[in-house]
Parts: sequence; C-alpha cells; structure tokens
Amino acid sequence: MKALVYQDLKQVTYQEIEEPTIQKPNQVKIKIYGSGICGTDLNIVKGKVPANKGTIIGHEGVGTVVEVGDDVRGFKIGDRVLVDPTQSCGTCSYCREGLFIYCENFDDYQVGMTTHGTFAEYFVGDEKYIYAIPDSMSWETAMMIEPLGCVLQTFMKAGTKPSDSVLVLGSGAIGSLCQLVSKRLARLTVGTEVDPYRKEFASGIADHVFYPQDLTLDKVYEINNNKKFDIVVDAVGNQLHVGFELIAKGGKIIPMGYDDSYEVTFKSTAVINDGISIIGAVANHSMISTALKFAQSIPELEQMVTAKELLSDYEQAFNGTIGYDMHTGEKLPMNSVKTALIL
Repeated sequence: MKALVYQDLKQVTYQEIEEPTIQKPNQVKIKIYGSGICGTDLNIVKGKVPANKGTIIGHEGVGTVVEVGDDVRGFKIGDRVLVDPTQSCGTCSYCREGLFIYCENFDDYQVGMTTHGTFAEYFVGDEKYIYAIPDSMSWETAMMIEPLGCVLQTFMKAGTKPSDSVLVLGSGAIGSLCQLVSKRLARLTVGTEVDPYRKEFASGIADHVFYPQDLTLDKVYEINNNKKFDIVVDAVGNQLHVGFELIAKGGKIIPMGYDDSYEVTFKSTAVINDGISIIGAVANHSMISTALKFAQSIPELEQMVTAKELLSDYEQAFNGTIGYDMHTGEKLPMNSVKTALIL
C-alpha cells in the first residue's frame, strides 16, 4: 500500500509499504478515506518533534471498516469510523486513573510517531480506539473530532463560563477551532493572526480578529468593558509573554501551541497576587465521545477543513499549511487553515 513514511530529520517519503493485517482478535482494519494534517505532523516535518524512522505519520484518520477480528463486537464491515490516536498501556498508575496521555509507557503508543499512523491506505488498530461516525456526519467533520477533543479538554479544564472573555493568540487550525468553541461557551471571543488569509478566515468565527501589533491594551479595554481577558490561549506556542500582559486578575492562561525552543519568565509573586492560573492540561483524555456529541451542534466544523489534497501531493499540502517550501525554505503564501490528505 502507499503511505507517507518518516525517514529522517525533515524527511518524509511517499512510498510503497507492506499492508497491515489483523494480528489480534480485538483489532479492526480500516480503509482510510483521509487524515487531517495536525500541527504535530508539521512539527515532525519541520524537525521539531521526533518520530521513529520508518514510521507512517498522521493520526487524524477516518475511513471504512474492511475487516474485523474474531472478538470484535462493536463494528462490522462497511462501518464509517475514526481513530482515537491517544493510546496507552492501560496498566500503569496514570492509566489506572484515566490519565492515559500521561502513560508511563506512552512513547510506545504514539500513533503517527512511534507506531504506524493514518497517512496510509490502511490502518489496523484495537477496537477500543475506534469510534463510529454518525451517519449524518461528513468525513471532513469527522477529521476534526480529535483536535476538537483537545480543545474541549482545554476549555473544560479552564472552567469556561458564559460571562468570560477569551483571547486566542494565533488563528491556525487549533487557534480557529479554539475560537469556534469559545463562541459557543464564552461571552467574547477575540483572536490574533499574522497571516492575512488566516486572519480573514478567523474573522468569520471570532467577534474580533487583529493583527498582533494592533491589539493594544487600549483596544482591549475598548472591546472588553475596560478589562483584560479572563482566558488567554496561546495557540502559537511562543506567545505566553503576551498572555501575561493581557490576562485579567483571576484569569487563566493556557499554552496550546508547541514550540520546544520557546521559554518565558514571570514573577511568581505577580501570579500569586493576581490569582493567575496556568493550565497545561490540554491533552486529549478520553474526549472523543464528548467531541462527537458536541460536534453535532456545530455545523461550521465542516468548514474548518479548508483544503483537501491527495496523499501523493503531500508536499504541496504541507507547503501551503506551513507557509514555506519544506525543502528550500522559500516563503510561500498560506492557502489553508486545515488541510486533509485524501487517499
């Protein structure tokens, strides 16, 4: 079968690889329709996140069941399904508390990084990590369920209230999705974005979207009743310093974007005196079922997938999402917020 395989630092190839087969009676084999490109996939391509050589990348996969193991009872051939990539050993102390993303053996179970992912024609996985897609749900919406689960986890941990004002720094795929959820849960949703294409897209979601330099403190006071924000989400990965500048007393700052090179300093006394909470628990802990139900009330979710490319055209898809040529580094215009690679 054809698959997108990680080879080495900043190197992935579209190649022929052996088709997976069911190895255990509780496994399901899926013919993949497509997979969303996640920020993690982009960071693998950029060389910021490691993956095992020879591993198929991708983890936001949806498709159709083509074979089931003898012990599988919840699925049959022809069912439309999605894959939950948050997998774990199930027996360590964290797993026994339901904190699967903190699994002590997590490195052995990272779909698309250390175990084969969904940028491929077929995927085989345990039944417990496979979820049925409602008949009324499009493939595009289904590909947004896993990232939606992460965003819901974020806003639930933050205890978001209908009276809250929310600032989302960055309007890429996760940032725009945060804005979409915030519009359902909070009073005021504001975004920032440096790229004109993504800023225009986010303007159709949030109450206000600004270029970062235009969101001055005076502007914040003007649009938010002379108050800073109750919740600030850094969806870029290197903007927490802005979060500390624009967070209200008693507010919550949430780092979501991933940039391992970024560091920020703050005064612990200021955090204590102003009652600021920093919430790092944004990973997806068994949120797929919740996200599937919530998604059915958000018809706009389908529009989050702004481009679809064939898996064989992955370079073009990555370039348009990253904003530069993945080989030469030449700057390119962004032309998508969320791109799906289709088989």
